[in-house]
Amino acid sequence: MNLIKKYSYRTGLLLVFLIGAFLRFYKLGSLPFEPHEDEILVGYVGRYILENGKDIYGNPWPLLYFNKFGDYYIIGSMYLSGLATYIFGINEFAVRFPAAFLGSLIIFPVAILGYWITNNKLVGILSAFSIAIMPWHIILSRSSAEGIIGSTIFITAIVLLLFYIKKGKIRDLAFAAFLILMSYWIYHPFRIYAPLVFIPLFFLFKNLSRKQVLALTITSILFFALTLYISTTEWGGGRLKQTSIFSDLSGVNIKIQQQIYNSGNSNTQITRLFHNKAIGYGHEFITQYLSYFSPLFLFIKTGVESRYDVPDQGLLYFTFLIAIITLLLAVGQKIKYEKKYLYYFVYLILLAPLPAAFTYFGSPNLHRTVFFAVILSIFIGIGLFKLVTMRINKFITPVLTILIIVEIIYFWHQYSVQSDIYLGSRRNDGQREIVQYIIENHNKVDAVHVPGYGNLALYYLFFSKDFDKKYISDFYNDALIDKIGNVKFEKEVCLTELESMDTKVNSLIINKPKCNIPKNFVQVTEISGRDPVFKSVVYRTGKL
Repeated sequence: MNLIKKYSYRTGLLLVFLIGAFLRFYKLGSLPFEPHEDEILVGYVGRYILENGKDIYGNPWPLLYFNKFGDYYIIGSMYLSGLATYIFGINEFAVRFPAAFLGSLIIFPVAILGYWITNNKLVGILSAFSIAIMPWHIILSRSSAEGIIGSTIFITAIVLLLFYIKKGKIRDLAFAAFLILMSYWIYHPFRIYAPLVFIPLFFLFKNLSRKQVLALTITSILFFALTLYISTTEWGGGRLKQTSIFSDLSGVNIKIQQQIYNSGNSNTQITRLFHNKAIGYGHEFITQYLSYFSPLFLFIKTGVESRYDVPDQGLLYFTFLIAIITLLLAVGQKIKYEKKYLYYFVYLILLAPLPAAFTYFGSPNLHRTVFFAVILSIFIGIGLFKLVTMRINKFITPVLTILIIVEIIYFWHQYSVQSDIYLGSRRNDGQREIVQYIIENHNKVDAVHVPGYGNLALYYLFFSKDFDKKYISDFYNDALIDKIGNVKFEKEVCLTELESMDTKVNSLIINKPKCNIPKNFVQVTEISGRDPVFKSVVYRTGKL
């Protein structure tokens, strides 16, 4: 009987993994249809470094960051995408492969943790199934999101950390610490999570040996020190300064000053009591933090407008809402929780939105809180278990199965059919098609003039498979380059309106639509991606 149960568990876990991998890899190279400029940046810079030993600005083997425009991209995902281009070629699939692959693997640590919390393998499988089919996780896994890579690495580290507490083997702690350190190399929020995940361990697991307490204390202090040090550096705090609620751009300080002004000068002590930075920034932090627990964010919309949106689709299925409600009710088979693990993961749920709550830009943000999705999947799995073990099981299970299948089909339709049109303006629709046209035709003319917005030059170099070291001297802030061969990337959109455009030269001019066209320009063709609204128009001067 034990052998059958063991075999069934492994079979179920393998099936869940295959489902998750299918949803992340099916048509990965063409869905999303258009590669976003951040994906092109990650793929191009990663491959460029591996080809030349320097990034596009000439920095030799950067290990900490890539500074595009003061945002200090963490470099880890760039190296991974660059490596993938050697295996799968220089294309969209290769750039997206690391996130899709690591996103598929997350079902294994989630299954382990679901099992440990409840001592029930079915809960582990259902938790893994929840993350495997979750829209939140699928969307990001297919979009080169570094948070997906970081989440798998970090949750695996937590598994090893808990293994160390169970078994006391120092190698488990060493591997956990190594993976946590790796997460610093992938995505910013994990630099905040890293030291904080150790705090509850000392209070929840009171049977720790002295050696374990000492080892955990030293490890946690090292991560606290590392996070503190990074936060004081320009490259460590650059991105936070741009997006933080403490930034002047957040408007919080302006609001505080306005309220002080509105209070007049009658009683300055009362004014300071009600209108100060502690209250102003505290209120903004709480507002941002609670927004991540909003049903509107979780089940209706995918947060603030972004390149990850799916029209009329939330981050979680409504079936998951039923599971979460059921989790709180005394129904279904009674679960014997391992309370230490349960409390620890309640702590992690409360911790997960913390880094995102310190930011105002693009909030609520599904990417900054992807770790929240991972922890939430474990509790959704518990709720699903309680549903399928209710007394009216014969009715609940088939209905639940049908609902989940219907929701998956609806999500996939919205994602694969509607999203590309819906997100045209946010996913650089038509950029790839423009550079493909230029690649095919630039040798037929003396010059090509094209608007350089949206890092079009990087698209051109990426799809030309051109990683020549000579461009190091040409790139400047924001990964821009003005000219590649006879292709000139202009700063204007309506190029035919420029007086500087020499109409006597045998050139191709590429415009966005609705530009004024002088009589001496002749339309050659139109270029569009998925949405014709964002089409570009090609004109010529002289004779081809």
